[in-house]
Amino acid sequence: MSNFGYHKQLGKYEDIDEDELLASLTNEEIQELEKVMAEIEPDMNIPTGLRQEDQTAKQPTGTFSREALLKYWEDETHRLLEDSMDECQTDKSEEECGSEEPEDNEEEGEQQNWGLRTGGDGEKEARSSKNGNIGQKPKGIHKSALHHHVTERPSGNPTDIVKTLENILSNDTSLSEVNLNNIENISQEVLVSFAEALITNTHVEVFSLANTHADDQVAFALAKMLKKNCSITNLNVESNFISGKGILALIGSLQYNTTLVELRFHNQRHICGGQVEMEMVKLLRDNTTLLKLGYHFDLPGPRMSATGILTRNQDRQRQMRLQQRKEQDDLERKMKTCVLLSGIESEIHYLYTHSNTSDFPPTKYFAQ
Repeated sequence: MSNFGYHKQLGKYEDIDEDELLASLTNEEIQELEKVMAEIEPDMNIPTGLRQEDQTAKQPTGTFSREALLKYWEDETHRLLEDSMDECQTDKSEEECGSEEPEDNEEEGEQQNWGLRTGGDGEKEARSSKNGNIGQKPKGIHKSALHHHVTERPSGNPTDIVKTLENILSNDTSLSEVNLNNIENISQEVLVSFAEALITNTHVEVFSLANTHADDQVAFALAKMLKKNCSITNLNVESNFISGKGILALIGSLQYNTTLVELRFHNQRHICGGQVEMEMVKLLRDNTTLLKLGYHFDLPGPRMSATGILTRNQDRQRQMRLQQRKEQDDLERKMKTCVLLSGIESEIHYLYTHSNTSDFPPTKYFAQ
């Protein structure tokens, strides 16, 4: 019954003329009809994102000018940069005003107590700096420059650079190890000052400056120090910017050094290369005290030669220890023998003086 009623209602639309009906529609009604038909039966040949018509069409509010838009962007960028620069200058001026007086007092105390130069030189340099003589080079490194490199240290190394350098210069007996590892904001001039101060020091045994951006200038200063220093046994310059020339200078100084036991210079920014490695081996042959070398040779030939040289040095050190132990044992044995002989002689002398000569003739006793 329901299907019959539905078809009966559709029958009244069979006699309608579709062309006449479409001709009577306005433009707005035709557009709306097209939208409805597009939603009911979309064209499958059109991509999905383009099937729906644009519904945001608006009339332009003004004429478009590309040059005006670019000029607006440039002006806005300049304005933002000027605002950021003004904020930075304001912050710096506030910090300078807050720290101006303590810095002046600190510089006056440092000029009196700084040990790298005499009082007269310090006064002259202070006057020249106040008068603005920028062209003159200072004779020593000012302590305030060292403080500038110590303020912010992300490495976490607690070493006080100024105090450590002063202790080295004064040859402090309690300072046996200097650790400058991972101090990235330390200058090359400060590292050279440490090397120069260690020339006359006789108590520092371990000196480490790994990952401090040290270059060939520092390596040459360390080589000069090793030729004259007689106390350092361990030197670590790993993870720096030393080239092959600096490495060869360090190893070449070992010909004049008899106290260095361990030298570490692996993981440099510059690759040494095969020729430098062969030169290393030639220079190492003249040294007899180096026992540990912190470097990985790329070529197998120099690697085996360096291993043989270090083994030779270790055997020589072992033989020297055995010889010293033997000499010490011989000395102790001689001392014990002397003590026993002196005790026997004293006992014989006592018996001879407190007994009758007829009962105990010493000459006849020793003859038997």
